[in-house]
Formats: sequence, C-alpha cells, structure tokens
Amino acid sequence: MFFLGNITVSLEKKDEDVLRSIAEIRYKNKKGSLAKVIAESLEFLSRESSRQKAMARQFKWLDSGFEMGKITAAKREEIYDRR
Repeated sequence: MFFLGNITVSLEKKDEDVLRSIAEIRYKNKKGSLAKVIAESLEFLSRESSRQKAMARQFKWLDSGFEMGKITAAKREEIYDRR
C-alpha cells in the first residue's frame, strides 16, 4: 500500500500554461493529468541524473588510464618467436 502526498507548487503563468498544455495533449485533461505529467517529468529527470552520474564515473575511470602491460621483447623476431 502506498500513500499519495499533497504538494502545493507556485508556478509562473508561462510554466503553468506549458504544464496544462502538455497535460491536455497527452491525457485530454482527464482527472490527474497534471500529476501524471509531473510524475513523468520527475522520472525522466531521475533517469537523466543517474545517466549523468554513470557517465562521469566512466570518464573519471578513463582519465585514470589503463595498465596495458609492457612489451619486453626488443626485436620483431622475439615477438613472433622467429629465429
């Protein structure tokens, strides 16, 4: 069981118009359409934030470099075991 919370938000008129317009397009102004649009936006932002964190972690890993080992052979013949 989950509980729904109530949040009061003050938006500028242009932001409110955008929100209502999206809700009308996606859900035809049905009951709860504003809440659905806001929930979808939060889900998108959460995924995007997780993606950004993962990318930052990967770039940090790349910047630290990789240990590729060392080639100890001095001549081509030694590398290919030719004599």
